[in-house]
Amino acid sequence: MKVIYLTCWLSSPLLLVSSQATAQPGVKLEVSEIQKITDASQGGFRPFIEFSVAGQVMRGLLDTGSSDLNIPKTGSEFCRGKGQQCDGRTTGFKAGSLDVNKNKTEIRDLNLPLNATFTGGAAFVGTFIESSLQVTPGGKAVPVQMGLVESGGVPPGQVSFPVMGIGPIQGESAKNRYPNVPARFKQDSLSKSNAYGLYLGDFRSPNNGSLVWGGFDAAKFEGELKAAPLLPDGDSLPAFIVDFSSVGLAPSRDTERGNNSQGRPNRQKNNARVPSYAHTSQSLSTRDLLQRQQRGNLLSNDAPPVAWLDTGVPEIVLSGRTLDALGRRLGARPGPQGEFLADCNRIRGMDLTLGMNKDNIQVRVPLDSIIAAPDPGRGVGDPGNAGRGNSRQPQKDRNQRGPNKSQNNGKGRGGNRQGGNTPNGNGQGGNDNIGSGPSPGAGAGTCQLALAPVQGNGPTDIPVLGAPALQSMYVVFDMDSKALMIAQAKMNETRTDIREYIPAGGS
Repeated sequence: MKVIYLTCWLSSPLLLVSSQATAQPGVKLEVSEIQKITDASQGGFRPFIEFSVAGQVMRGLLDTGSSDLNIPKTGSEFCRGKGQQCDGRTTGFKAGSLDVNKNKTEIRDLNLPLNATFTGGAAFVGTFIESSLQVTPGGKAVPVQMGLVESGGVPPGQVSFPVMGIGPIQGESAKNRYPNVPARFKQDSLSKSNAYGLYLGDFRSPNNGSLVWGGFDAAKFEGELKAAPLLPDGDSLPAFIVDFSSVGLAPSRDTERGNNSQGRPNRQKNNARVPSYAHTSQSLSTRDLLQRQQRGNLLSNDAPPVAWLDTGVPEIVLSGRTLDALGRRLGARPGPQGEFLADCNRIRGMDLTLGMNKDNIQVRVPLDSIIAAPDPGRGVGDPGNAGRGNSRQPQKDRNQRGPNKSQNNGKGRGGNRQGGNTPNGNGQGGNDNIGSGPSPGAGAGTCQLALAPVQGNGPTDIPVLGAPALQSMYVVFDMDSKALMIAQAKMNETRTDIREYIPAGGS
């Protein structure tokens, strides 16, 4: 599917909880359409964004869980390695690369080393550069710092692609912080706020999602946007992590969802801040947990009660005991490599409910929207890339300005309970691998859900609401107000109503 970009004129004003959206005549916002790739070879549940650096077009993983833009260098050792997708010759999927011999005046070497190692085995070695970035054809070119990958590579069976990390600057891998893509867009007046509204939409739908830089699309969600404050790690906000208060199951609502018929990326080990949320952990007795589950809240206390909203993760990562409770309710069973397998008929008409900010925010995720199809040629295992290598969710042994810390958030292989469903392989993405039918290799009438366990019990091992969950949410990622604004998404809405976003108190 071709990725299209839009430049939209603003419509009427809208008042939000804690923040305000305003419209001004003559002001334009740039809107990037998000291509949704469901091919198991690319990791499944992958949102991609098209952009150009120094006039050269690329496609990269849109990743709210990391904060750096990393692109490969044309002709480099990295682009000659196995699993490379710089030119499309290896897999048929062309992600692109930067030819530094073209438009030399738009590329400046910053003489800062890039040396990133990921828990899935991927390694990025190169240098940081500054070059012009455009997120819409013909849009404003903004100078942005980014990593230029020259060597390293991914393990056998994995594939690589550029990654556009749009998380908080405190999560950057560089030793010294710099204004990353959203921050630089505000600095250069491409937007009035360090914020953006994200709509992935149903991964089963042929319709693209959208990202509104400095704004949001009011047609894409139900009700009002509600605030979930970001939770700090000490005095820093290295990631989009919020209070996580409940997990449940409920019959699907009789609301229109459109025409539904239907590797988890490893985070960086070196130079990236590992948030710790041990201080949020709750001590609940067995009796208290049982009573809570009887009330419908299946969230256990074997992981901190926080959640990372991370588009770079193609799974919903929950604590092991929470998954066990879900499995009992659904009659699920673990697959041979830890997959979450359930009877397809049993999940029809059922929603996974997720509560945030003390349940002030609740969203519903239809279970039939998170069915994942393994690559029949490979079965279940690691997904592709720096996909598993490039996105920065809590991982094992990553650090920033300090010793390595041990952490693995289920971003590696499938877990040892009912989870871990991201296969790898070599093909180009499409929207036909995730659907309403049985998952290949799972048995007749058996569906594999994109659910995986938190792997580990350390303070940095936390739940993650990845792309399968985020397709059911509309989220404004607002670093100016240090909050996320969240609402239930209209999963297949094609209308648009673009509004400018002004954080509380202005910006």
